[in-house]
Amino acid sequence: MDDRELPWWAVRLRRERTSRLWSQKDMAVRLRKAADSQTRAGLPDVESIQRYVRGYEAGRHFPGDLYGELYCRVLGLTREALFGPSPRLRSQEPPEEPPVPTAQDAASLTAWIAASNTSDEAIGHLDQARAALAESHTRLPPGPVLADVARAHRQVQALLHGGRQRSRQTRELFRIDADLLAHASLLLDDVRADASARAHGSVAALCAEEAGCSPALAFSAQAKTARWQGVRLGRREGTRHFRRSADLARRGFECSSQSPVSVLLANQEASAAALLGDAGRARRALRDAEEAASALPATDPGLSTWSCPRPRQALYALSVAIRLRDPDAALRAADMADAGWASGDPWLYGVWSLIRIGAGTAHVMKGDLDAAAGQLGAVTTLDPPFRIATITGYLADMDSLLAQRRFAGHTKAAELREQIRVFTAAACPAAPGPGDR
Repeated sequence: MDDRELPWWAVRLRRERTSRLWSQKDMAVRLRKAADSQTRAGLPDVESIQRYVRGYEAGRHFPGDLYGELYCRVLGLTREALFGPSPRLRSQEPPEEPPVPTAQDAASLTAWIAASNTSDEAIGHLDQARAALAESHTRLPPGPVLADVARAHRQVQALLHGGRQRSRQTRELFRIDADLLAHASLLLDDVRADASARAHGSVAALCAEEAGCSPALAFSAQAKTARWQGVRLGRREGTRHFRRSADLARRGFECSSQSPVSVLLANQEASAAALLGDAGRARRALRDAEEAASALPATDPGLSTWSCPRPRQALYALSVAIRLRDPDAALRAADMADAGWASGDPWLYGVWSLIRIGAGTAHVMKGDLDAAAGQLGAVTTLDPPFRIATITGYLADMDSLLAQRRFAGHTKAAELREQIRVFTAAACPAAPGPGDR
């Protein structure tokens, strides 16, 4: 039935429920719980109350005094806000305003402040979902995670657009959405949806500003996007993107305080600086990352996409070493990552794959193609949905080294290049939409 055919109070009851992400059964449970113990003993079971809820929202029945009061308790709204003034009051002329504020005035203001189209519990569930998605990023292919992140973002936006919340709830919703949008930007980079990645990183920073929280995650996402823009353009044309990436990462590091993402941001600055050829800045940023990591409490499990446990730190050190043409340092970094996993650090498929490819690239730089083949062979078993853009980008770097004149006519080099070609051609982490590339 069209909303225009329903009583306005029926539409209001349904919208108040759906904006809080509650089912009709959830509402029935909450109505029952809102009653005091004596009243609750005389109420029907949840299934019966659920039928009442269905009838109210269909406009078939108007809630009586009992259920009207229970609705007010559950939703934190006054009876007038939910159902309008009583017929007796509607038939009377409005009374003259009292000369001084009354207790009822204060009560009405309290009700207005408390009125919300969501609840702290619902916002808490959204925040838990946000954190869980940041962990699933490190275990699952980007396509399904991106769909879930987009779904959570739409839920937050529905609340923000659907009505008023208490000010602190609005700030919390903007904070959650800032993190979700930054996460979406990372995932869009993984599937090479470059334009969307840039747009989501920018709006993540705006949401963080609205929330009054640190934009560190947004800066991290933007730094990643800028770095990969530069990589795809090539070193000469990509210089300004590398510089922007390094500067964004530095800004994020300075506003991140002591948190796991501060370690990640310092490492991102180091990676971009190395691409610029600025060895001094790259090494300083790596030291900043080590100091930030040593200052963190040992409570972070390292499973979030915003964390930077030891193997991931080693990956950045490896990347910097490759860019600075130091294959021995790169191989030492790979050994550090392997030692971290051996001692119980979390194993993440993306970090592991890039360590193997980076070590293989270092062996190619040293001319040891058999050792490089051993590293590459481990990665080529990855299923196509896990072959994210970062992984294929690292392989492109290895391929460019194998294409050097010194390997011309080398059978092993040709075999490795063919493996890279087949692996990359089969990659399918997700399908970008039109205009995303």
